[in-house]
Amino acid sequence: MSTVPRQPEREELLSDLIDALREFTVESDVFVEAFAREHRLGRTDLNAVMWISTGDAAGRPMTVGELAQRLGLSPAAATALVDRLEAAGHVGRTRDPHDRRRVTVTMHETARQVAGDFFTPLGARMRTATADVGDDDLARTTAVVRRMIAAVTATRKGQAAAS
Repeated sequence: MSTVPRQPEREELLSDLIDALREFTVESDVFVEAFAREHRLGRTDLNAVMWISTGDAAGRPMTVGELAQRLGLSPAAATALVDRLEAAGHVGRTRDPHDRRRVTVTMHETARQVAGDFFTPLGARMRTATADVGDDDLARTTAVVRRMIAAVTATRKGQAAAS
């Protein structure tokens, strides 16, 4: 017996997944928007903070150019965004000790603490919500979601290139 669902069943399952991801995205946006309003940040500012924080956590601080690419902004717009975040005390610029021309953007500890205080309860609820999901299912789900992210990114970049 085949483990791949018949085509109509697969289409329904895929539609359910896409709908669930769409709903997750909207609910996440509403949740994150509350944080942004509370801290007087625009959505792009908050997205930048997320990417900067992700780079910091990986031990690979992000440059303004990399941030511009991730956010789909011009270099000038990304520089203005980092200027705003720096003026607000959320991030700082650091010159690379090996290449003085290279400037990276890093999170300030106070900004990281504020974000942690807000988002930690969400992480705890997500862990509770998936406590009974097996490791293999989590790994497969992660792989599928990463493929969906890649599809969204490729579509965004394709549309930007066509403009």
